Amino acid sequence: MSTPQPPYGSSDEPRDPRDENGRGDQTTPSSAPQPPQPVYGTTPPPSAPQPGQPQPGYGQSQQQQPYGGQQAPYGGPTGAPAYGQAPQSPQGGNGLGIASIVVGGVGLLLSFIGFGVILAIVGLVLGIIALVKKKGARMLALIGTIVSSLGVLIGIAVVIVGIVVGVASVQAINESMPTSGSLDPGDSSSSDVDASAENNAFGDTFAYDDGLAVTVSTPEAYTPGEYSSGADQAASVVFTVTIENGTDSNFEPTPYETATSGGVEASKVYDSDIESSPTTVVPAGQSITYRVVFSVADADQIVFQMSPSFDYDDAVYTS
Repeated sequence: MSTPQPPYGSSDEPRDPRDENGRGDQTTPSSAPQPPQPVYGTTPPPSAPQPGQPQPGYGQSQQQQPYGGQQAPYGGPTGAPAYGQAPQSPQGGNGLGIASIVVGGVGLLLSFIGFGVILAIVGLVLGIIALVKKKGARMLALIGTIVSSLGVLIGIAVVIVGIVVGVASVQAINESMPTSGSLDPGDSSSSDVDASAENNAFGDTFAYDDGLAVTVSTPEAYTPGEYSSGADQAASVVFTVTIENGTDSNFEPTPYETATSGGVEASKVYDSDIESSPTTVVPAGQSITYRVVFSVADADQIVFQMSPSFDYDDAVYTS
């Protein structure tokens, strides 16, 4: 059997794919076909379906499921923020922090008049709760707590000052009220009786609660001088008044006297022979005596009323 011969003009040697110019044969690929490479910044086309994989139906989008079959970005748990997105902070505690700032701020404004301390306390409680829960922006809760605390402190200070001023005012009013007394200094049951409600006899001593005492003598007839004034009624009488300072401090007398006779207001007589009412301070334990003259309609019916100063009740003497 004979060996087959290659056709005429052919060679047994393998043909070099390069042509006579040294270039490769442009029609014959030197390697397996390569898939097209996507341009940078563009979305690659969907890969060709592989055998054995389910194919999308007509009209369905060929979308790839995330790795692992979960509806979440690659490598992250379900519900986690996508790559490049900032995580969102929980909003649960911001409401308490904002409420603490608002309520505490109003309480701080009203604390200067004393009524905002209650609102400030509520704001302080809300701020503390927001700090304990550790949710939301802690800075809001901290600001609300500080503002509310200032409101509480200022409100408490205003209330304390108001109480002190109120007590001092009550004491000043009590001190400015006339001092009462009684005819018998040793009778404690009548020490709080209004002095003007008692009728004392001329010659008696009327004692006040603080130790001051006054004595008015029985009226005596008096003849006014040539240059006197006020003697315009039937008779003139003179009263001798003694003020004893039984207190522990100096007493500055500012006496005021009035008189009536037979239902008619008596007229005060001014005479050069009668000394004026005393104005010199009476030291503790000492006394002062002066005289006062009235022109009366009936010398047998006289009501004499006097007060050693404006801080004391009137002492009433009757004949």
